[in-house]
Amino acid sequence: MAGADRQAAEAENDQAVDESLDLDGDFAEQQKMMSKRRRAAKDKPEYRLKKALPFAKPFVPTIRPLTVADLEACIALENAAFTQPEHRASPEKLAYRLTVCPEVSLGLFVTIAPEQAKDLGIETLALARPVETGRADGAVSVLLAHAISTRTHGDVVTDADMDYPKDWRARSARVAEPVGHQEGGKTVALHSFAVLPRVHRCGLGQMLMRAFLDQMKSCGLVQRVALICQEHLATYYQRSGYKCLGKSEAQFGGGGWYNMVCKPSSRLSPSQC
Repeated sequence: MAGADRQAAEAENDQAVDESLDLDGDFAEQQKMMSKRRRAAKDKPEYRLKKALPFAKPFVPTIRPLTVADLEACIALENAAFTQPEHRASPEKLAYRLTVCPEVSLGLFVTIAPEQAKDLGIETLALARPVETGRADGAVSVLLAHAISTRTHGDVVTDADMDYPKDWRARSARVAEPVGHQEGGKTVALHSFAVLPRVHRCGLGQMLMRAFLDQMKSCGLVQRVALICQEHLATYYQRSGYKCLGKSEAQFGGGGWYNMVCKPSSRLSPSQC
């Protein structure tokens, strides 16, 4: 009996060891899955936005048309977003576009108390305007992203569209020009689409693009939105419904651009753009 008992005990112990090994394996697999979920959660735009703007809870942005009063903030954003100076719109070019055709430009803003954000390196903070007079926390409306455009008669963006009449300030009325904004053009030429580096990959670019395309659709005056981008950004714009039409002839900033076009009415069906 003693021998049988020992054999039975050994069998039980063997079974116990096997079960513990299975449990250890299951536990390790569960830990891996939990770690994977945590990494996935941290990669979500919502999580990155909370890290970038920890004071903005909840995050409630304002998207509104830009005016020439926003010029200085737009210049700061343009300089921060485009690391290659030759790819930036000049201050004078931005002033022209915001003065002559502000109706085809949008900005994404967030209300911030300056004291909360002074150490975050937000390039447009110092240029933000007060939300309201006499507010106790001195809150300001800070520009985080912008979309600045003109209109054109062509189907794609050209160097003439990217340019502007150098004597535009001396003109008292909108007149036909060979370069720059073309009043009555059925294509919106989106020249500057910029997001502050601090809030990159936080979903703000897609948010602004949706609002921009919706506005162009609702106005009913244009047939398409066109832009030029570097090849590595084509996929980014395709996610918003743009179609790549191949290499652009534009030589602005050294060339190397690709034509991207989208019809706002079919934004939700990229294959139809």
